[in-house]
Amino acid sequence: MRRVARRPRRTPAQARRRRSPQQDVAVSRLLQLVADYGPGDLAFAELLQCLALVLPDAEVRATRVPPGDTLAAGFCVARLALGDGPADRLVVHDVVARPASPPADLLCFARAQDGVAVIGPNHGWSWSFVVDEVCGPCYLEVPASTPARGRSPELLAAAVVRIAARQPHALRGPVPRAEVAPLPGRAVAYVDGDGNLATTMAQAPAALGSRLRIRIGLVSAPARIAAAGERLPDGELVLRPASSGWPLRGGGRCRLVELHLPGGSAAARFDDPPIGAPIAVETRRRRG
Repeated sequence: MRRVARRPRRTPAQARRRRSPQQDVAVSRLLQLVADYGPGDLAFAELLQCLALVLPDAEVRATRVPPGDTLAAGFCVARLALGDGPADRLVVHDVVARPASPPADLLCFARAQDGVAVIGPNHGWSWSFVVDEVCGPCYLEVPASTPARGRSPELLAAAVVRIAARQPHALRGPVPRAEVAPLPGRAVAYVDGDGNLATTMAQAPAALGSRLRIRIGLVSAPARIAAAGERLPDGELVLRPASSGWPLRGGGRCRLVELHLPGGSAAARFDDPPIGAPIAVETRRRRG
């Protein structure tokens, strides 16, 4: 009886080399979408369908920001792209500033230190929080919009599949640093579900324990500079480093200053200010 020789088993590395580019794309990964639309909107449903054609196993999670709010979008992008999480995740942002700036003609791409891919147009402040902490951004060969329709889910999905497949020809030149808008110095960046007001301030405006008066819009209130993790009495408005943040490229961790009101809502204290509202800080002088 003739014996048939068995084929040697392929190693995982050999198996990966034999995969087609299409198979490399169809992997299970987390896709974080930051947009001014979400579940229940037709735009979101259309995007899910387009993504299902190119990344059928992707788990899409949506974070919604106010219409055209690129400052809140940029803050969310930084938290999701630079914070802890799986290294193969994608962070996609799709918020249109009004009016759109000329550099936003093409979608852009960057990669964080741990490999997280970030994709989105260079609108407003969408890239401003992460620009110094990522490799890039670079322009992609994919337009950010079409003349007839404006934003298109097909274009966004096309950019995602190019980055997921690591197609080098999809990249164009780097985005000049001057074309990424600088962050406003003292402004409301985001409002969370507990009413905390995240700001664009990287450091507290005064020494620990200092008493200040904060003005946002027509409302002003006294506040104190508090330490991170400090136990606080209910009703005392404080400026403190945020409990969460992201690692910095040069070491350390970014914890932007936030306005926090224990037992209440800092947003409500300031009559629910819009994202981007300027924050005025007045140091209270001691008498005597």
